[in-house]
Amino acid sequence: MNEKVLVLDLTHGGEVLAREFASRGDSVTAVDVYHTATAEKRDALIAEGVRVLDSAPREEFDLGVVPVHCPDRFIGPAVLSRRITAHRAVGELASFDVPVVEFTGVRGKTSACHVLAHVLARTGERVLVHTSRGQFSVAELEWKMLKDKVSIAPPSILSLAREHPPCDVGVFEVSLGGTGLADVSVITGLDDDYPIAGGTRRAFDGKVQMARTARKLVCPVRELELWAPHVPDGADLCTFGPGGDLEISLPDRLELGKGVLLTVRWKGEEYQVRLPGTFLAPSYTTALASGLAAAGEMGVDMERAVSSLASFKGVPGRGDVTREGGKFLIKERNPGVSAGSIDWNLGVLERHYSQEDIGIALDPVNIKVCEKLDIGDVDEVLSRHPSVKGQYIINMPGLGRTAAGYLRIDGPGDVRGKHEVLMHCIKEGYL
Repeated sequence: MNEKVLVLDLTHGGEVLAREFASRGDSVTAVDVYHTATAEKRDALIAEGVRVLDSAPREEFDLGVVPVHCPDRFIGPAVLSRRITAHRAVGELASFDVPVVEFTGVRGKTSACHVLAHVLARTGERVLVHTSRGQFSVAELEWKMLKDKVSIAPPSILSLAREHPPCDVGVFEVSLGGTGLADVSVITGLDDDYPIAGGTRRAFDGKVQMARTARKLVCPVRELELWAPHVPDGADLCTFGPGGDLEISLPDRLELGKGVLLTVRWKGEEYQVRLPGTFLAPSYTTALASGLAAAGEMGVDMERAVSSLASFKGVPGRGDVTREGGKFLIKERNPGVSAGSIDWNLGVLERHYSQEDIGIALDPVNIKVCEKLDIGDVDEVLSRHPSVKGQYIINMPGLGRTAAGYLRIDGPGDVRGKHEVLMHCIKEGYL
C-alpha cells in the first residue's frame, strides 16, 4: 500500500531514503532541515517526484523518518502515524545476499573494520569494506579503492545494497547505531556519551539501536550491563576486553618503529603474533580486540585470524608511524581527531614509548566534517602533557585568534626534526 512519507534531513543521506520511498510509489516529502541541499540535489529529487521543503508542513503522514541525531523540533506541526529512525528505515528497505558485519562506536570503529577485513581477506574471502576512509574491495593483501570520501550515515548502506559490488562478505562502519541488517553487530565502545540532536539525546540513544537489532552482538565487557538489557532474546552476546570472551595484551614498554608481541586469549586458548612497528599498537587495542572477536563470532579459526595480523600494517592516518633521520612522524588523519584522541595518543607515547619530546602540528579542518577541531579543548589537553615541547598549527583561512599560542607553519615539514616525535593531526572526514 502506498504511503505518505515524511523524510527529514537532506544533509546526511535523506535524499537516498526519499528516492527509495518514491520508487515504491509512495508520496514523499523531503525536508532540508539544515538548509544545506544544493539546487542540483533539490531539482533532482523534484524530478523524481519528491516534494522538497525547507520545513515540515502541517499535514498528517503515514510514516516519518527522523534521524536519531535530528532534534524533534524539526518535525514541527507535522503529525506522524509511525515514526522510525533512518537506521531502521535502511533495515526495512535494504538487504544483502552475503554475510554482513556492522561496526559503530565512539572510537576505533574504522580501524576495527580494517582489522576484520584483513583477517577475512587472509582466509580467502573477498571483502567489501565501507568506512569513513572510503569503500574498498579487499582480497588477500590487495586493497582496491572503489570510492573515496564516502558517508557512513545509515542511508549509505542502502546505496551500497543497491550497488552491491561483488563480494563474499561486507564489513561496514555505521554512524550512531546499526541498521539491523548485520549478521554480527559490533559496538566498539561508548566511552564519551556525548550529546546529539541539539542536546536532546545522547550518543547512547543512537548506538543502542545496534544492540536492539543484533543477532550476534560484540561489545566491550566493561559496558556489558549497558547493552545486554537491550539485546533481543536468543541473540548471541560476545565481549572483549579484560575479563571478556576475548582478551588481548601487549608488553608495558615498547619501542617506536619496532615490532610488538600481541597475546590473544579466546575460549581458554592463547595465541601470539608479532605486529609490525608501522602503527601505534596500544592505540589499536579496541580495534584489534573487537575485530578479532567479530571474526570469532563469524566462525573464523582464531589461530588463523591471529597469525594473519603479522602482515597487518595498520590503517593509513590512524596512528601510522614513519621514521626519518632518527626522528618519528605519527599521522592522525581522520574525522575522529579530537582533543580526546590527542590526549589518548599522547598518553600512549608517554606510558608505552617513554617519549619526552613531542611536537603537535594541528590541521583543524581539512575536508567537510560535522564538527571542527576545538582548539580550546586541545589547549586544555596539551597543558596536561609536559612531553609536548612544541605546538604548531597549519596555516589556513579563518584561524583568527583561536590559534593563539601556536606557531603557524605551512606543513609538518617546516618543523620535522625539531622533536623526537612529531604528531600531525588532521581533522578530516566526510558527512
